[in-house]
Amino acid sequence: MLLSQLLTGLPCTRTTTGDAPISSVVYDSRRVTPGALFVAYRGFHSDGHRYITQAVARGATAVIYEDASYDGQIAAPAARVPNARVALAPLAARLLGYPGHQLRVVGITGTDGKTTTTALTAAALDAAGRSSGFATTVDFKVGPRRWSNDTRQSTPEAPEVQALLADMRAAGCSHAVLEATSHALAASWGRLVGCGFDVAVLTNVTHEHLDFHGSVAQYRRDKAELFALLGETRSGAIKQRKLAIVNADDPHHQQFLAAAPAYAERLTYAIHAPADVRAAEIIEDARGLRFVAHTPWGTQALQLRLAGSFNVSNALAALTVACAEGVPLAAACAALAAVPGVAGRMQRIDAGQPFAVIVDYAHTPESFAKVFGVMRAATAGRMIAVFGSAGERDRAKRALQGATAARHCALVIITDEDPRHEDRHAIIAQVAAGAAAASAAAGGTCTVEQIPDRVAAIRAALAAARPGDTVLLLGKGHEGCIIYGDTRVPWDEAAAARAALADLGYTTVAT
Repeated sequence: MLLSQLLTGLPCTRTTTGDAPISSVVYDSRRVTPGALFVAYRGFHSDGHRYITQAVARGATAVIYEDASYDGQIAAPAARVPNARVALAPLAARLLGYPGHQLRVVGITGTDGKTTTTALTAAALDAAGRSSGFATTVDFKVGPRRWSNDTRQSTPEAPEVQALLADMRAAGCSHAVLEATSHALAASWGRLVGCGFDVAVLTNVTHEHLDFHGSVAQYRRDKAELFALLGETRSGAIKQRKLAIVNADDPHHQQFLAAAPAYAERLTYAIHAPADVRAAEIIEDARGLRFVAHTPWGTQALQLRLAGSFNVSNALAALTVACAEGVPLAAACAALAAVPGVAGRMQRIDAGQPFAVIVDYAHTPESFAKVFGVMRAATAGRMIAVFGSAGERDRAKRALQGATAARHCALVIITDEDPRHEDRHAIIAQVAAGAAAASAAAGGTCTVEQIPDRVAAIRAALAAARPGDTVLLLGKGHEGCIIYGDTRVPWDEAAAARAALADLGYTTVAT
């Protein structure tokens, strides 16, 4: 496609003469190949404008930029736009022919439960002979193909999202299910513009990413943008059926419904509040979860192989999407019952030890409270938690994480979790301060330890565990590395737990 065609409708404040054929849209100069359009914008740690010369030298045939000081300085056809990061999504979508417009695209947003809900939704959609694809924090799926997400981004950048949608279109998928983060949805990034969402789903909204959004209110507004994106029009096509689906147990769910266009159908699901889709008779045992789903499509008993009662809400969301999209209720329930779980989400590690070991991605005060609440009911002895808090992320939650853990656990060990360029000891001290204060207020019921090395922290926790205890390893989940500065140190939380158990003499692997 020619540059002039790609720029149609894009707000350009300055363009140079000349046109160029474009074969790809790239924002990283190291990935430039001949024919690429290089999009330069200011990032958190690097300014893409500094790499324009390198990109052109590598074969970029045109450049999009936003810094006026580069006017007339670029040795290729170029266009200056008000916000080059925001321009990235429409450029990538247009170049690939808006692949999402040939799919039914489901977006799932919320503080907790996005990854599990996305995986469950795709499984339920596949139950009726359909073929789905998805993008989650943990992995990607295109039809029968599935591979790990090693990017450390729950929602990839726009060119990668559009490329995935194009792969799904080529593979004959009927549906795409995308985990939609608040960062990706924020107007200042607009990473998901042009996807052509047909279904928007809210899991919940609590306290997270305030370093980026500034306030909980803005965080909610940014997440609600997914529902506003249901109003995107599809050129050359009749208006598609749109669905806005929310968790009525979330006190702010009406804000999300209000953000959807008036013509969108609205559906609710809940455990406690009145809703279109509800769960009743919830039972959790060693085999997983059982409940009865009451829906507009009928009533069905359902067995899940997942731990944690909060996964009932995730299953209700998936069930609502699938049935609204035409999957028979019985088929959708059978598909959900077959899902073994999601890596790093309430993942049990069993090597024959007389105490429970759980790996979970929980990393907010609210998700901590959910996990601790669920496991307290299932734990005869003490609860022990190992976790940290990410560097260069929401600092306000650190003390809250510590306090939440101390109110539920007998032993809390605070350790590294992606310090990035922050002082690892300072982060741990901030979390520990919250834990110590909560423990003191409760009469010293919790012992708080600081062990920066995560391997040592996990080993200390498992060595301290007694029969009947539960050890919760939180915050890393499926992630394959720990970030120190610019260095990514390989990491596998489940493997670290198994190694520590082996050191303690537990080597029987349960099947």
